[in-house]
This record gives sequence, structure tokens and C-alpha cells, in this order.
Amino acid sequence: MRNLIRKRPILNMIISLIIGGVLTLGLIFLLFWQSIKSNQESNENIQQISSVYQQIESGYYKKVDGNKLKKGAINGMLSELNDPFSDYLTNSDATQLNDTVSGSFGGVGIQVSSENGKITVMSAIDGTPAKRAGLRAGDIIISIDGKNVKDKNISDVTDLMRGKIKTKVVVGIDRDGHKFEKTLVRAKIPVKTVNYRVIKNSKIGYISISTVSQNTASELKTALKSLNHEGVNSYILDVRNNPGGLMDQALKMSSMFLKNGKTIMQVEDRSGNKEVYKASSKLDNGYKVTKPAVVLINGESASAAEIFAAALNQSAGIKLIGSQSYGKGTVQTVSNLTDNSELKLTIARWLTPDGTWINKKGLTPTIKSDYPKMAYLPPFSKNNDLKEGEKSTEIKNLSIALKGLGDYSGDITDQFSSKLQQGVIKFQKDNSIEADGIVNNKTKQKIENKIIDKLSGTDPVLTKAEETLK
Repeated sequence: MRNLIRKRPILNMIISLIIGGVLTLGLIFLLFWQSIKSNQESNENIQQISSVYQQIESGYYKKVDGNKLKKGAINGMLSELNDPFSDYLTNSDATQLNDTVSGSFGGVGIQVSSENGKITVMSAIDGTPAKRAGLRAGDIIISIDGKNVKDKNISDVTDLMRGKIKTKVVVGIDRDGHKFEKTLVRAKIPVKTVNYRVIKNSKIGYISISTVSQNTASELKTALKSLNHEGVNSYILDVRNNPGGLMDQALKMSSMFLKNGKTIMQVEDRSGNKEVYKASSKLDNGYKVTKPAVVLINGESASAAEIFAAALNQSAGIKLIGSQSYGKGTVQTVSNLTDNSELKLTIARWLTPDGTWINKKGLTPTIKSDYPKMAYLPPFSKNNDLKEGEKSTEIKNLSIALKGLGDYSGDITDQFSSKLQQGVIKFQKDNSIEADGIVNNKTKQKIENKIIDKLSGTDPVLTKAEETLK
């Protein structure tokens, strides 16, 4: 997640994912008026913007939408910053960010899956409106507030069920052919961000941290204590694909692994002033981890996840295993503007304990390890066959796939060479497909299935971590 500081009584400094946005002009005036009026140049700029707005609204030859004008003005201002992390969110976008930040959302407590175009209840979470209403696994959701949800994707159905806490939603259910409706009152649904287990045939505790939300530090401490009770002698901390979250939680998490006084991170404002955050009993309540550990990272590990990984690596000597992290090194403020809108503005950059700014660079793992290249290939296009003599990006992907599957030993290439064709023929023969050397849809689908089969149940990064700790 992109780094930010939320200006709310219940939330302290946080780090979170930011995606571009807009802000109403009138609210900018309110937010910054005190500083603007003491700055003549800024005041003149604002007056010019206001003058243009008023002239367009009152004099343009067609009637215009004032809200669109305001948003357009702010889009222009924010785009001039050339900063993807300064943003304005409204309505569902603001709600989604708050859900992520708080580690909870307003909903009914149903976990669903999509089967043959039907949205089926997998489980109703204990203590939630859905559970209290008697919904259970196997129930098919047929409507939300009277809207038919057949053939809708899970994301759309989930969005319909989510909403403000204490608001009502009517869920239509088909249970073994019996159709009925349940009116549920949305409630706060907690999202678990930490999962853990003991790795089979070892004394290594594995802890996966998916995001960094309000309860993550507490969940991490619970996981560590539970695994310790089970007799583990080391830990694997997995923050791969973790987009970040709350800064105060990242500080508490990091402090558990660092000696008091060790630097966790630094925050530097535009004047070059630095605030240094250090491990302390105030952050971790005296709970310290002394057993060996490693941290797993990849290109989707960002923001608060990177703060955590960098702190453990540079201030506690804990190894990072995996691939280069995302590289998110700026801090934003988050301010409520109205009930359904928020402004996020970059106001500082954060540095690792040794003073490195990792923005757009990321953290370099101590031990590099990753899935094979074929794990990251996009699906093949089903619109055309691939033949000898052709040249394209998809042919390059074909060579990566066949090389990973062991059917082609040549160089990665975007040219469909005779050697690559021999690799195709070998693959076709091994998989009982007509061996004509032409990659049609049948061959493409088989290649994709074989990649899935080969990668299924394997995790080379986790394996490397186990080997390192053993």
C-alpha cells in the first residue's frame, strides 16, 4: 500500500496504497485558507482559479456541471504533481480504502464462491448477521436487494452486500429449491491478516501477513506466541504480495524483533528534517522475539511491508529471501473532507534504518529466489495459431513456457525458429496432440494446464527459506 498519514482521532500515522484521484475546489479553499492568506502569490493563484471557474459557470454558452468543473480543476492540479500516490477518493473508493485500513468492513459475514454461474455460500462467519440469520454453506444467493445476481462475478456480488454499518440489505436465497429472502443489518466484519502454522516435519513456524491493518500487530504477536507454545525454534515471516497498511502497526511489528533503541525507520519532510523511529517497550509492550527468522519478499511487497522487512534486515540482521520488493518510499496525509470523500497528499518520504530511500527501487533480497519465469506468463491468445517463421511477444512467451516445462532447450526468443518448432512437436507428442508443430488453441490450453500442474504445490522461495533456517 502507498504510505500515508490519516488525520483521524482513532488512527495514527499510517502507510497505505494510493491510486490517483480528485478533490473539490471549495474544500481546498477550506483546507488551506489559513496558509494561503499569508502568501500573496498563492492567494493570487487561487483567485485566478476561482475567476476561471466562475466565468465558465456563468458565461459558457452551454450549461455546465459545477461538480465536474471542480473535479476537473483538481485533476489538473494533482496531475501536475506527477505523483500517483496523491489522491482524492469518493464514495465506494473511499469506503474500500477505509475497509483496508481498518482491517474490517461493513457487511453480512458471508464467504462465497462461484460455481457454474451461481454464487454459493461457502460459510457464514461466526457472530455475523449471516450466521445469526441461519445462512449456511450450500445456500445459493439469487438476489441482492431485489437485483438478480445470476452470472455476476463474485466481486460485484460482494460489493452489493457490503455497505455502511447498520444499513439493511435483503439477500435472496435458494436452498435446495426453496426460495426465500433474509433482511440482514450490516455489521463490522473483521478481516484476519495473519495466518500461521508449523511447517510439516520441522520445528519452523510459518507466518503469512497479507496486509498491515489495525489488528495486525496483535495478530502477529498471537501467532508468535502460539507457535512458540508448539515448540518451534525459528520463524518464516511471509510478506509477499503484502501491499502495506498502517504505519503504527508496522512500527509495533518491527519492534518485536529489534533490541530497544534500534532504528526501525526514518521520515524526512521536504525541508530535510528527519524523525527517527526506534524500537521500544512502548511499541512492543516488552514482547521480544529472539529466535532465528527470515522474511520473504517479492515485487508485490510494498510500503508498510517494506518498512517491516527493511527494519528486520538492517537493524536485526534478519535475511530477506525472494525477489526485489515494490519500492514505495513516500508518506501521505489522509484527511476526511466530507462523509464520503478523502484527500491523500504526499508530504514526506520514509527511509530505511541506514538512511536509504527505496522509492522505485525496492529492497534487494539477501538470498534471491523466485518462481520460474513461466509462472508469470499471461494466458495465450485464443485468436490465432503460432507457426514457424513468425515473430511476436507471444512466441517469446511460448519459448519461456516450453523451456520451463523441459521440452525446449534453446534460447528465449520471439522468433518461431525450427528449434522452437521441434520443442513444440516434442510437447505435442508427449501429450498425445497431433504433432504438426503448429500451436493452436488445443496446444495452448494444454501448455497452460501443464504449467499449472508443474507449479501446483511448489513454492521455491519457501523451500529456500526452510533450507536457510535448517
